Amino acid sequence: MSGFATAKQGNGGGHRPFDGAADANKKKRRNRRPKKKGVGGESQSEVGKQQKRPADNSRFAHNEPGPPQKQRAMGDRKKAAVAKATIPAAGLSTQKGVFNPNSRTSSTTIAALGTSRFDSLAVCQPLKDAISGVLGYETMTKCQELSIPVSVRGFDVLVKAKTGTGKTLAFLIPAINMIQTTLTPPERHGKTSVLIISPTRELASQIEAEAKQLISYLKITLQCCYGGTNVNSDLRKFKQNAFPDILVGTPGRLNDHLQNHGLAQALSGNGLRCLIFDEADQLLEMGFRPEITKMLSMLPPKETRQTLLFSATMPGDILTMSKFALRDDFKHVDCVGKEDQGTHARVPQFVTVYPFGSDFENLLHAVQEGMQVPDYKIIVFFVTARLTQLNAELFNLLGIPVLEIHSRKSQSARTKVSDKFRAQHNLVMFTSDVTARGMDYPDVSMVIQCGLPSDKAQYIHRLGRTARAGKGGCGILLLADFEERFLNKCSDQPIQRRNGPTPGPEMNALTAMITPAVKRLPEKTCSMGYQAWLGYYNSNMKTMKWNQNMLVEHANVYATKCLSLPEPPSLQAKTVGKMGLRGVSGLRVEGRNGVPRSENFGAGRGGNAGHGGNSGRGGNPGRGGNPGRGGNAKRGMQ
Repeated sequence: MSGFATAKQGNGGGHRPFDGAADANKKKRRNRRPKKKGVGGESQSEVGKQQKRPADNSRFAHNEPGPPQKQRAMGDRKKAAVAKATIPAAGLSTQKGVFNPNSRTSSTTIAALGTSRFDSLAVCQPLKDAISGVLGYETMTKCQELSIPVSVRGFDVLVKAKTGTGKTLAFLIPAINMIQTTLTPPERHGKTSVLIISPTRELASQIEAEAKQLISYLKITLQCCYGGTNVNSDLRKFKQNAFPDILVGTPGRLNDHLQNHGLAQALSGNGLRCLIFDEADQLLEMGFRPEITKMLSMLPPKETRQTLLFSATMPGDILTMSKFALRDDFKHVDCVGKEDQGTHARVPQFVTVYPFGSDFENLLHAVQEGMQVPDYKIIVFFVTARLTQLNAELFNLLGIPVLEIHSRKSQSARTKVSDKFRAQHNLVMFTSDVTARGMDYPDVSMVIQCGLPSDKAQYIHRLGRTARAGKGGCGILLLADFEERFLNKCSDQPIQRRNGPTPGPEMNALTAMITPAVKRLPEKTCSMGYQAWLGYYNSNMKTMKWNQNMLVEHANVYATKCLSLPEPPSLQAKTVGKMGLRGVSGLRVEGRNGVPRSENFGAGRGGNAGHGGNSGRGGNPGRGGNPGRGGNAKRGMQ
């Protein structure tokens, strides 16, 4: 999170503060048709692009209504919410009342506010104008006031700061100021001066959005690139901009451009002036160490550039990374302090160890418990994207709407879900760990972790999403009985035992709800979920003290008992080979031992003519591979 704008509890942030005079003006205009866009009806981004009118924010003054399109969208209900929930806190630009559509100000940001103002910084005036006139920020967070002055002086910095405390602006402002004050346009042509590495697409997109606002009054080019998008689109923009002044990206895509598409040349010589690592601890924790090592080998030596390294935690890996990424005289800026380092230890922590096979019942029981809290906001973490998808589909079939965010979703869908969860209450979000990295969600009342965390650090990082900025919250860890040994790694944590649903009527009632919904899950969802389960625990066999036969036995129990399948789904031979499981008993390999090769999946589990004819149970195309289970549909994988 960066800086501070108007914050609204339960309805996001960024709207202008409620004002009686403005409300009166709205009443006068109630029967007027909104004017078309023009001088007085342009969006904030349009104003930002017009350098000749940087101070023209009159339509956002306290005594003037907001943009007409915003008035229509808000409606009477939202107007009431604004009046009730807007917080006139210190970071709001109250003189200008700037509407910042990209504001990610949260309760975490508010709690992290310092006392210094942005206009006191020794940076160029157009940058200050953008901070006040486009972003609408006046007061810096403690992270910003401690790190920006050091970075502006040209030092390499290693900054420890929590997610949501303004890290993005803390590294963007010095980098943009460096470009504007030390480099001429001819010196920048064909070169990329600032390279920003982010662990996820979500964070890269957020950085790009805030950077666009900061350069509103500057002739600086910006580009963002990440995996899952068309490489040719990146290359067209490289050609159009003669390489951007600022490039934001994820490690894999950046390495591809460095090796194959001329980015290394754009950074060579005096090209790269500032290298930035955002959420460095997550970059390493997510397995990007090889990519980062390769990237540093392709970049100019550290003595020729400034490097800014930001991290929420400071494990030994980060200190090792700092030695080969930062110059010897780097400055260490600690924005957390000893008093906050044990914050997770103050979060109420609970664990439920349940008999394997009752996974869904125990998750439903925990979610129902969390939904009893007024204005609840629950995050549920799963170990893979496919298992996130499976559980989300199941809960929606149960009639419990949940938000779903993971790497299988498009970037636009992920952004929409993330924004909704950040801004509203009474929501449940199912997520994979990767897509939640570095995201600040305010007022989370409960964090549920399903399955074996990869390590203690991941467990603690997830737990830290709740009870932030002095707010309440708790964490629940759901472990199958064979995963209980993980608790030995957390012996220093105040984790209390929590009872799951009691055997008998309570458990039976949950099973009665779940079983019909499970049988309506699409075949592909179940098959991919089984494969994901097998793959995840295959990589954790050492932790489980399993051999390959034990792994397959447990995976098949998951398929038949949890997913109610008549037999484990088939796997392609190449998939089995990649997992190193060739020849392991219990796996159904396509084309072997009578197992048919894959064809297209049906849309849902089916039945015979007595349960809906060829369409299967509930009228959906069949899920099974024979007339008794799935009508005319075939079993298999895409």
